[in-house]
Amino acid sequence: MKAIVMIIFCAQVQLTTLAQVFSDTLKISDTKTSHLVCPGKVDYVQVGDHTLVQAEVVPELANMVRIKATAPFEKPSSLTVVCQDLIYTFELRYGNDGPITYPVDSFHGQDARTFSGKLMADHVLKELCDQILDRHHRRGCYRKRKGEKDGIRIRLHSIHLKNDALFFELELKNATQMAYDVESIYFWITDKRKVKATNIQEYRVAPDYRHNKVTRIPGKTSVREVFVFEKLTIPDGRVLKLELNEKALRNTGRKLSFKLRNKDILKARKL
Repeated sequence: MKAIVMIIFCAQVQLTTLAQVFSDTLKISDTKTSHLVCPGKVDYVQVGDHTLVQAEVVPELANMVRIKATAPFEKPSSLTVVCQDLIYTFELRYGNDGPITYPVDSFHGQDARTFSGKLMADHVLKELCDQILDRHHRRGCYRKRKGEKDGIRIRLHSIHLKNDALFFELELKNATQMAYDVESIYFWITDKRKVKATNIQEYRVAPDYRHNKVTRIPGKTSVREVFVFEKLTIPDGRVLKLELNEKALRNTGRKLSFKLRNKDILKARKL
């Protein structure tokens, strides 16, 4: 009796697994455009065969991926999407009977964090960040690494290195009378030059620690923030892009960004 129960249980597990695999299949067509809707901003998109499938984030909606076949195809292709620290992998098949919209929440996602564990204990990271913020050094070689728009400025103040940890010190300045509410500060590895492609050639790098967690910059105020990352270098032809986004109604907030090259990171000061 126990053996029969165990066999039934294993069969149910196998059926559940198979159902999950088949649920991660998207049908796409060359006569209509399908959309994958995510709960947050899409961090990465990649298709298996660019000649068969076009996939890109909709410029006006950062949480939506637009997918379309270039022509009918027989062999399946693949699509990988990263959103909110989860990675989704799909099998793409050609068919005109598929839905136009796919909610990503209905599929199975796996943990896609850049790395796990802490570089150091939080109290040690806090002390090191305090040391950096207590220093009053000049602008130095990073004075051109900044983004400005409508009275708001974000600028790289310094980069420090301690063991395998990189400390990026940023200065955020509000020259207006109105407070600036920070929605997010993202770091992206992206192409150095803008190219016309069917896929986004960038992915987000998540910090291991953030010191002040600045959420608001009052009017006529300048604040400094420190982000800590596991040591990294940037491949040839790519840059590290910093992006500051304002929290505002209907996605109308000011967005600022600037780029760092590998040579900028190699100038990090030793702590």
